[in-house]
Amino acid sequence: MSGSDPGHLPEPRLIAGSDELLALAEQLSREEVVALDTESNSFHAYRERVCLLQISTPALDVIVDPLALDPRPLGPVLASRRELVLHGADYDVRCLKREYGWALPNLFDTMVAAKRLGRAQLGLAALVEAQYGVRMSKEFQRSDWGKRPLTRAQLRYAALDTRFLLPLHALLSGELAARGLMDDARREFARIAAVEPRPKVFDPEGWRKLRGARELDRDGKAILRALWIAREERASALDRPPFKVLPEQAMLEIARRKPSQEQDLDGVVGLTPNVRRRMGGALLDAARAKGQP
Repeated sequence: MSGSDPGHLPEPRLIAGSDELLALAEQLSREEVVALDTESNSFHAYRERVCLLQISTPALDVIVDPLALDPRPLGPVLASRRELVLHGADYDVRCLKREYGWALPNLFDTMVAAKRLGRAQLGLAALVEAQYGVRMSKEFQRSDWGKRPLTRAQLRYAALDTRFLLPLHALLSGELAARGLMDDARREFARIAAVEPRPKVFDPEGWRKLRGARELDRDGKAILRALWIAREERASALDRPPFKVLPEQAMLEIARRKPSQEQDLDGVVGLTPNVRRRMGGALLDAARAKGQP
């Protein structure tokens, strides 16, 4: 099936077994250009991880489930001089280096290419719609990709992130070459390929950047700092994003109220029964903080 007809490929195939993975690696080793994308669960977990690897060739779309098997056998294939096409590759490069130690020395970033060519819209959905008249759904944009089983609709959604990358690569690389912009684009691709993962470091003074923190009095600031630290500890223990454990606006309101008993927390926007249950007694413990933060 030709990569010039990206809208009529079969259903994506889920790779969740080691034999299938080895067969895929062998198949990819015969391809000169491969499209790649990842889905992570950063919106749903404290410690994010790669939850899907989407891969397309001119003939197929596959999705590798790294929660079901170790995808490292693909490393030698993807880290070779084979050209890998990604869109907005910076985040994917960092995630793949962090989890698997993969380097992607020969990548082509369609977002960077579009920017070099002066495209007004740089998002993948906008490029696909402008070029192919296909509107990409955003239904699963905030999906929890760490949950199993995956639905057919989720798999189809995920596959669209690579299905159009190969024809876009052919189009954009041709335009870059015709306009003498390929060398500059290649240098930018190399810079992205060289980025390193950013370690997750908690800043205990990060509360100071919250809008409204400066207006608090001394005790209010001490309470906000205690809440900030308590929320991080609870988020780490629950493996949940901090903002889902305790919303920032709720933290600020508690710091303003300086509650001394459980009833004083009633009516705080965002402080749902689930949030109060997750934080336990930490809310009132933090509210007892005094002194210079």
